[in-house]
Amino acid sequence: MFFGALTTAVGFLALVLSGAMSFSELGVLIAIGIFVAGLFMCSIVFLFVREQQYAVGSDWLFELVRNYVRWTVARPAPMLICSGAVLLLLTAIGFSPVPPLRFEGSTRSLQPKNIRANRALDIIMQKMPVRWEPVLAIVRGADPQQLHDYWQNISAHWRELQASGKINGFSTPAALCPSPIWMEQNRESLRTVNFQIANKTLTQTLEAEGFTVEAFAPAFTLLYDLQRVSDPSAPLPDWRTQLPKTSSWWFLIDRYFGKNPLLTTGFVTTNQRLITHQQSQALERDLPALGVPMILTGWAYVLADLQPWSHHQLLLISALMAIFDVSLLAILYRDLRLWLIQVITLAFGIGAMIASMKLLHIHLNLLNVLSFRLVLAIGVDYGIYIVLIWQKTRDIEHDVAGVIKPVLLAGLTALSGFGSLALARNPALTGLGIACAIGIFWSLVATIFFTLPAMAATRPKSRQSANADTKL
Repeated sequence: MFFGALTTAVGFLALVLSGAMSFSELGVLIAIGIFVAGLFMCSIVFLFVREQQYAVGSDWLFELVRNYVRWTVARPAPMLICSGAVLLLLTAIGFSPVPPLRFEGSTRSLQPKNIRANRALDIIMQKMPVRWEPVLAIVRGADPQQLHDYWQNISAHWRELQASGKINGFSTPAALCPSPIWMEQNRESLRTVNFQIANKTLTQTLEAEGFTVEAFAPAFTLLYDLQRVSDPSAPLPDWRTQLPKTSSWWFLIDRYFGKNPLLTTGFVTTNQRLITHQQSQALERDLPALGVPMILTGWAYVLADLQPWSHHQLLLISALMAIFDVSLLAILYRDLRLWLIQVITLAFGIGAMIASMKLLHIHLNLLNVLSFRLVLAIGVDYGIYIVLIWQKTRDIEHDVAGVIKPVLLAGLTALSGFGSLALARNPALTGLGIACAIGIFWSLVATIFFTLPAMAATRPKSRQSANADTKL
């Protein structure tokens, strides 16, 4: 029980290596719960178990399991051949490239489907001119002049990308990031203008043409404002103070600026929906302008990066979990033949799981790749219980059947627990639950129908020797 809890806890604790805070916290919480429950089952639970034996009624499940154990131990070859052939065939299908196991890299595979909010979102996206999320470029300047220079370079670069067809369009706050140097140069130019003569000339022209001077009051106001800002001591106008706070334009402007006015955001619309990691890599290579530090982000852009993360989870961390399991089994069993049987059982369980996903057209996605390590963590427990009791037992039928029965019940409860996620309306949870349920099912089948007959064939224990050991 202790080592079973340990392997399962380590399997969930391995989620810490995912690099995602949500998965890490989930793995730590479940690992703590499982390990503490295992310690309680090995210690405190015995305080509530009395020594008196009470009469137990008919247990049809135990009798069924004991009959299976009796028949398998007496004649292990038929069961070993049948189960081995089926599991070997499924494993060959699972690890063969044909048929392929599809990997849905699209982030839409994680999107809930049968809810009103999702249907409404699909309709909105179909009606909108741009039906996918833009890529955000976050740029911070040390001062207004640097921010202005950055966006001028970015706008010119993105204009070239748009002309070459690499992006569909873009919008930037370049017009709202004025250059202090340009403003000073314009102020110097205004000092060369004689505004009194300009004012007099305008008045004379209007009167000569028969216009009312009062009707052109805004023109005279403009001349006055230009004359005022030409004074070096006069403050330069700020567009933020010119726009009324009640203006609806702030809804558009605020999307470009953070609380810090030097922290800004530009938006790039792509030619097609951003789905694959290759698309995000191309944007990461093309969008940055030379000499301009920027951070690229956005919902679709970030989710596309989950694909290499998922492959990392599937390959590296599942391999680390497998190495931990086989190392722990070697320490526990200290028997090469029993260790090989358990390793082959794990391989059969994973192979049959992959084959079932292929045949049932269940695709991998960005989340259910985590199922392989969980299946390894849970599936190895069933073998540990049976192999250890096989090494220590003196009454094969009673002891082994007494272990296989709770192993069967534990497997069915785990199977139903993960299988219940199939009812979730979130495809991410549904895919994870179905994949784990399939893996646990085959791990349970491989343990009961392969591990037991394989041990009986390679490490036979006769009933006579068991009785003799009991007398001694």
